[in-house]
Amino acid sequence: MRLTNKLYAQHIGWHFKKHWQVQGRRVPKETGAAAELLKMGIQLKTPEEVLNPPREFQSVDIVGAVRKPISEDQSHPNWHSTACHLFGNNNVLLGGLPQAQVLTNTIEINSFPQNIEDALRSGQHSKAVDRNVQNAIFSSHLLDAQQVKLPKRRLIDRPAYILPRLYGVSHERRNRLVINKLIFEIEKLCGRSVTVSRKLTDDVKFQTSLTKDNDLLAFTIGGDKLISSTRALDAVKGKFNGELPDLYPVKCTVSMQKQHIYTEKNFYPIRAEVSCSHPHTIITFFDKTIVNNVHGADVTKSQFYGRTMLKAFIAAVARAKQLYGGSAKGDLQKPIVVQCVQTDGKVFHFGVFQLNTLNLNSDSTTKNYWFHRQSVELFTECCYTSGRPHIEGFNSEPFYILNAFYHNF
Repeated sequence: MRLTNKLYAQHIGWHFKKHWQVQGRRVPKETGAAAELLKMGIQLKTPEEVLNPPREFQSVDIVGAVRKPISEDQSHPNWHSTACHLFGNNNVLLGGLPQAQVLTNTIEINSFPQNIEDALRSGQHSKAVDRNVQNAIFSSHLLDAQQVKLPKRRLIDRPAYILPRLYGVSHERRNRLVINKLIFEIEKLCGRSVTVSRKLTDDVKFQTSLTKDNDLLAFTIGGDKLISSTRALDAVKGKFNGELPDLYPVKCTVSMQKQHIYTEKNFYPIRAEVSCSHPHTIITFFDKTIVNNVHGADVTKSQFYGRTMLKAFIAAVARAKQLYGGSAKGDLQKPIVVQCVQTDGKVFHFGVFQLNTLNLNSDSTTKNYWFHRQSVELFTECCYTSGRPHIEGFNSEPFYILNAFYHNF
């Protein structure tokens, strides 16, 4: 709590503060002790001279050339004559989900795989579990001890008006706490038989590169939490047909930054020889103050969905190249399935990506699959009402979907 006049008025500390202010304005009286010491030949020093004695710096002659920053031109070690389209962790595709589909050669299925749908229908809802989920929301959004300055708020109608800054739990910590607590509740439900085959890793990185219609694409993204498994997820049964969206007159690489300095490196965060290295679920956070368009506009719902799909796609490609080699192309012997969850602490978006082929060209007959639903809200508002934590519009559906994802084999 900040120290204000009203707070000090209720506390005796106000009197001590005022006392020190009065005493600090007193002028020391001359006692004559300094003159007597000088007569005796004793040198006087101030406290600053004793505590911080002056230091003498000597110039040093540097032998050899001075290290200079690497210039971003053809002399750069990572310079390539062919430009590459880059996609990072803090940007989104301008065309949203349709552009992501064309870019990754993926068709959209507006439902989850059948095994997850069956698990959601047969799941039992418990009031005790819902109460624990609400307590997890309170603990992460309101009751945490961290108090920092939150990002600036702006009014759309009055962009020049400066609103007072609020103190509270930071966005990144709030998201991490609510995900950790929800997973803890899920682990209590599933038991040791399931949790022993799962491993959780924070702050992972995925990096890979692909070619699409003679255009080079490089992806570098991060996952705030990776759930890995001792066995890979089974491919979705059945064949799904669909057409890719028409983006004419724009290209599928629109809004992707083009550079000559890049690395064609493939990186998956867990070694292949580790028993629990198969990607199971990626959980990523969304912060609108960090993730934005190249033009600075707000992220739309379609762009939000496209970011979820790209996260799962890049993780699946990085795993495929780790297993089959960095030069792997064409259809995969065994499809790689990755589940993905994106949330801003309140809104959750779930999806399942099945990587069937690394051939992203427009003439490819094999398509990748993206199963997802519309995003759902865990709650509408979480705040203090009459001095007590209060939650409005609580919806337990995101928790049970996350539970079905965790149990999926």
